[in-house]
Amino acid sequence: FYSYYSIYLSNTFSFVFLLRLHDWLPSWYNQIMDHYTIIYAKGEEKFPNFVEWMDTNYDKFLQAHGIKLADRYRSYDFVESVRLINMHKVGKNMIEHFFCNHLEAKATCQAIKEGAKPSKSNIGSDHEYERLTIKAKFRGKIQTDFNKLGNRVKATRFLKRRVQEINAHDALPRICPRDALLEQIFQTELEQERTYFPEWHESQGEEEGLRNEFNMAVKKKFCSFDVDKIIDSGMLDSIFKEFTI
Repeated sequence: FYSYYSIYLSNTFSFVFLLRLHDWLPSWYNQIMDHYTIIYAKGEEKFPNFVEWMDTNYDKFLQAHGIKLADRYRSYDFVESVRLINMHKVGKNMIEHFFCNHLEAKATCQAIKEGAKPSKSNIGSDHEYERLTIKAKFRGKIQTDFNKLGNRVKATRFLKRRVQEINAHDALPRICPRDALLEQIFQTELEQERTYFPEWHESQGEEEGLRNEFNMAVKKKFCSFDVDKIIDSGMLDSIFKEFTI
């Protein structure tokens, strides 16, 4: 989700940009991991994979999703109105859409159309190969000083490139979320779309269309490398031996 406040004198208006849970949850996980990777690389804490993170944090972090956030804003006396904006309908031009169509900030709108944009995106990067690299380091497969960010980044990129070069990516063992949790997430999405975006939901194929999108997202984003099984199997030992970083 993305949330913006617009304050005019004593009135506060809230705009909440909403992503489907199956897109938001992996993105949220990746953004959080961005801030803690150095701790995991030092061995101060265990680097949780997405499946573990979901098992322990789903209910907690669901409260930070756009729908829940909008409901809380509506409960505040100082918030005059809350507007939910469907990011899937808006597309990639979210910032332009907000400033041009909702705030109607003409100068900012024009600047964005001419190429102005934020200096940094809050889209988190995938951490699977980084988790695998760090685990290989602690298991003695890689002899590299990971306290230096540059070394860790180079090692992760090298491992990912070499795995892809030998076409081993799809063969790496994975673990996936529990079916019961996946169905809970899907049913929550279905209820949200039927309640808040009924016309758009219908245009996307209703429940069947959502189920197809959900299943594709689960296959692509929800399963995590089983790093211990990968390392125990020895299937990447020849690559680990190539490390000179």
